[in-house]
Formats: sequence, structure tokens, C-alpha cells
Amino acid sequence: MIYNNLAEISAGFDLFLFDAYGVFWEGNKFYAGSLETMRALVAQGKTVVVISNSTQMAEDLIGSYGKRGMIQGRDYNYMLSSGDVLRQHLLKADIAFANCPNPCKYYVIGKSHDKAFADTPYQQVSTMEEADFIYCGVPFLYEKDVAAYPQYKNMYWAVKNNESGGGKVWDTTTPEPFVVWVDKAVELGLPVLNANPDFTAKEGHPLVPEAEAVFVVRNGTVAEMFRKRGAEVLEYGKPHTNIYDYTFAMLQKNGVKIDKKRTCMIGDTVRTDIKGAVNVEITPILCVETGVMSEEISKGKTVKSLCLEQNIDVQQIIQIKSVGGL
Repeated sequence: MIYNNLAEISAGFDLFLFDAYGVFWEGNKFYAGSLETMRALVAQGKTVVVISNSTQMAEDLIGSYGKRGMIQGRDYNYMLSSGDVLRQHLLKADIAFANCPNPCKYYVIGKSHDKAFADTPYQQVSTMEEADFIYCGVPFLYEKDVAAYPQYKNMYWAVKNNESGGGKVWDTTTPEPFVVWVDKAVELGLPVLNANPDFTAKEGHPLVPEAEAVFVVRNGTVAEMFRKRGAEVLEYGKPHTNIYDYTFAMLQKNGVKIDKKRTCMIGDTVRTDIKGAVNVEITPILCVETGVMSEEISKGKTVKSLCLEQNIDVQQIIQIKSVGGL
């Protein structure tokens, strides 16, 4: 059975964990009825928590969504990210790899993450040869990268001007420009740190506001390229239990009672959101007509086939069309 919206089953839960992209956020706008549904849950005294596989800090996400009209205390109670989880581990200096238990120097592929690494023992270096490990940043491309791979020009999307206000920064719908970096890092035997396991994200384009949002490559794709080549990959975020442990600890610190039988995770991705919920024994709720799941279905996949890939019993999952009903 597929329910029309979340409200049809909300009475069975007190604590609602929401993914962001593909659940209430479409990349350039909110899905119809999503904020209203979340707002109603808060008004009913339910606890609504957004847990996002984003390298951004929660304070930045709260500010960003606030500018779009999503208000903490009204539309949700708490928001946190995999970037927050990474930050805590960096501050504790407990990043450890099998063949490098005390790493210090890191090389960034993609976008640097100064806020996460600030005031920690870890030092960014300018060449892979100097590094102890690779950090998978948001896989943006810069002018030199775009110039090096003109054959993929139809797969690049300019998303913003760079930090100096000069040239542009690009998203990409293909991971091919990252192959050379991955191969070199694997050849050097470097392990990998990643704080966003998502393979893709549907993004709008602020520099081209009339353009339709598209699915672009995200950190998890690059991390998977490393994993398939035999590199050790340490990840924070869904589906890993670390982000749920962090969430539950934060909630308990704030006086929220955790009853897993009355806790659900609403997501659009079987591999991350649903698998993560199963891993921590809370109820997984899958949006089948939004986000990644709708894209998978358009390519011929089914909920059952995707669950089989992740060793999940499809009967464990509650399916809804969308949070607010489309």
C-alpha cells in the first residue's frame, strides 16, 4: 500500500526525522504541502528533526532555509548535518584509518571545508604527495578543471561565482573529471574521509534561475569511486549509525524522550535514508514520487529491487507518495 501523504500515518509516531533534499526540498523550491505538513506536526507537539547529509554546519543550513521561509520552532524543532558529526570528530582528533591511525595532513578533492577543520589538528596541504588522507569535498569544478575536460561541457552547470568574485564554480552531472585524481590518490595508497555519502542531489542554479533543477554529482559518488578501487573510506552521515547516534544524543540532552518504536525516518533514498533507519531500528518511510526515488523509478528500478540491493525487507518500509501529497 502507498499512502498519499505523511499525515495519513503520523498518529503512530512522536519523533520524526526528515531528510531534506528530495523530501521537502526539490533543489530550488519546497515540495507542495511539505512545510505545511511539518508545521502541523510541530503544532501537534511532535518532535521534528531535519538530519541532512550535508557538509555544511547546521547553523548555516538553518540560516539558508530560513531565508527561503522555513522557520525553526514553527516548521521543525532541530536541524543537524553530517558536517556537524564530522566536525565533532575532527575536534576530538579521533580520525583514524587502518594503515594510518594518526593522520594529520589532508588533500581536498572538490571544495575545501575550512569551517569543519578550523581549530583542529588537521592541516590542508597543496599536493597529494604531502597528504596522509584525502578529504572528499563537494565535487565542484573550477575554471582549470572545466578547461581540462571540454568534452563534458554539456554536463557542467555554473552554480556561483568563486570566493574572489571572479570566475565561476561548476556542478557536474558526470564524475569523469575526478577519475584522474582518484587514480592518483589510490596509487599513493591514501585513505579517504567523506561527510556526505549521497551519490547525487537535485540542484537548482542560482546563476541561471530559469533553468530546471537537475541531479548533479555529490561527494558520495567520488567516495564510491575510491571504494571500488580498494581505498579505505571513512564516512559520516546516513546510512551510517554515527549521525543517528549524534542525533539521539543531542535530543536526549535537550530533554526529548527517545522511543524507537514511535520514531520514523522520512527519506527519498533507499541506500542512505532507508538503510540508515533500518540500521538503527526505527521505522523507515520512503517518499516514492519525489527526489531520488522518483528518478530511480523513471529508470526502471522498483522499491523492491532497491531494497534487495541493500539487503532490506521491503515489508519493513512504509511508502508514501510525498510528505505533503502532490
